[in-house]
Amino acid sequence: MAQALATERLEPLGLSPRAWGVLSTLVESGPLTQIDLATATGTDRTAMTYLLDELERTGLVERVRNPDDRRSYLIHLTAQGEETRAKAAADLAQQADRLMEPLSAAERSQLVDLLTRVANHWDETNADATER
Repeated sequence: MAQALATERLEPLGLSPRAWGVLSTLVESGPLTQIDLATATGTDRTAMTYLLDELERTGLVERVRNPDDRRSYLIHLTAQGEETRAKAAADLAQQADRLMEPLSAAERSQLVDLLTRVANHWDETNADATER
């Protein structure tokens, strides 16, 4: 249900859930290399190339030569990309409110806390597995 509601809000903005993830990640972390962005979003490197090509074509991101490594590029969010991301964030917040409508404020808070614990556990488990 959440995925369907998100897609409903993202499609009119020309975004897929993966594209939304890229824009959000760039806002949270700042410019990243394509490889780091693929890793951060859990996206296959080849799929990331195609996604970035499309986002660049629509003016939402730009590739800028990495001053620390001239062989790579940093992916930057453009002003248009930031505006689109902000609009999408507002739309998605409305959809989240719609989805959570049957829950009280206390129940919403509890749900967020529980999901955060699950996500943190998942991250810790995957970090442990990666270190082995």
